Amino acid sequence: MEYYIPSNFEDSGKIAGLFGIRNVIEAGILSLPFIYLSFAFFPGGLTWKIIIAAVFAIPTGGMALMGVNDDCLSLFAKSIWQWYKNKRIYEYRGEVLEKGSRKIL
Repeated sequence: MEYYIPSNFEDSGKIAGLFGIRNVIEAGILSLPFIYLSFAFFPGGLTWKIIIAAVFAIPTGGMALMGVNDDCLSLFAKSIWQWYKNKRIYEYRGEVLEKGSRKIL
């Protein structure tokens, strides 16, 4: 039995077929403060405000749109936090104990 898989089966739940909805929301949340701050507090003309907003907002939003390892940034940050929280230091000194033997200090 053969199944036909349409060419756009991965496009559901994505905006423009490329970006996940969660990634777009995170990009907006991370980019909008840069845009607001550059327009509200930068004392230049409109052209300079647009340039300053673009310099900070485009890389931030682009990184949020792409994500890391096909995950959004919040899931990546959560996994990094869990790793830092649960990491342990293991030391291997080259000693191999036989079964039933005990190390005497």
